[in-house]
Amino acid sequence: MKIVQSLWTKPGKRKNDQSFMDENKCGWLNKKYNYLAWALSALQFAKFYDKVELVTDQEGYDLLIGKMELPYTNVEVVLDEINHYPRDLFAAGKLYAYSIQKEPFIHADADVFIWAKFPEEFENSAALCQSREEGDFYNQYYSEIFYPMLRNFNFYPQVLDESLLKNQQIKAINAGIIGGYDLDFIADYTKQAFEFIDRNTDKFSLIDVSYSNVIFEQFLYFALAEKRNLEINYLSHNWDTKLSDIVDFASVPEKQRYIHLYASHKRIGYLVDCVEYQLQKNYPDRYYKIMNLIKTYQI
Repeated sequence: MKIVQSLWTKPGKRKNDQSFMDENKCGWLNKKYNYLAWALSALQFAKFYDKVELVTDQEGYDLLIGKMELPYTNVEVVLDEINHYPRDLFAAGKLYAYSIQKEPFIHADADVFIWAKFPEEFENSAALCQSREEGDFYNQYYSEIFYPMLRNFNFYPQVLDESLLKNQQIKAINAGIIGGYDLDFIADYTKQAFEFIDRNTDKFSLIDVSYSNVIFEQFLYFALAEKRNLEINYLSHNWDTKLSDIVDFASVPEKQRYIHLYASHKRIGYLVDCVEYQLQKNYPDRYYKIMNLIKTYQI
């Protein structure tokens, strides 16, 4: 199994009201932690997997390969092709990366860190991802995003209606990691996701595009797998209700071997300090190289 990561740099570009220090934060407390996280994530995957690949654009290549020198075994510089999409549609880069894979893969976000290989039975899944997103909290969260899309969009895949009617709630997945060996499913999923996006770009001003990513990526993935009767293998079913485990750096690596600093966890001081500590402790040369690049304004 190979690991894939992707970086589309457009979502990290600063808006007119942002300072230089805000650029490339990408949801992190500041850009320093974004860079340190990229390094720790890539290096930890390279420690356990022979093939760790990157899909990016030219600026991403210059940053992660040219300056930070991260040890990816292959790089596809193709994401400049999607620069016509708005910066808030950050899932587009990931969806494109999934769509071009020609062999089984696990795509991992750069806020995911591992301290062991994934279980073999998990790697050998037709469809896999981190965890479920369902229940009262998620249903309300997704509904508040999805229903404005229904009211305003020109088109949406009917499979979303079918899933909603079948389950009487919105069920989705968390795509911190995502992939599998059923590439036909991945191809259909990404094709439908981009059709969903492309047929509604003239309506994006009527919704909050940044929140819509979970519909294009996570709700659609679950609904299409359900439609195909394709079983999704989740890394840990316990995290359906106990997501606190996946941000627990205190138990790494004796107990916890998978960390995902999802959503607002990237802005919690203690947790981002844990990222910095782990990189400095385990890869001191890489840590000081990146810190020097930051200090000298090269990144």
